[in-house]
Amino acid sequence: MTVSLTPQEAEAKIQQIHDARDHAVTKLNQISDIQQQMLAANWTGDSASNYGKTSQGQREEFDDLIATLNATVETGTEHIRAISNADQG
Repeated sequence: MTVSLTPQEAEAKIQQIHDARDHAVTKLNQISDIQQQMLAANWTGDSASNYGKTSQGQREEFDDLIATLNATVETGTEHIRAISNADQG
């Protein structure tokens, strides 16, 4: 089986990948923003403190996930372009 991509098909696939990553990053940031709004409200006590710690841990996980997504998108982009370039050569 041979994989074949024209440069136009490759760029369309790359754009789909970037769009999906951007959508995921937007959702992760929305969740983080909502958490920060909740913590900024007049919410005090042990529950607020515990939630703040959990929220911070989640933000770190989100940042790690975003970094992984970015690396995966970059690698995928390079591979798709390499396939497309090989098909043209």
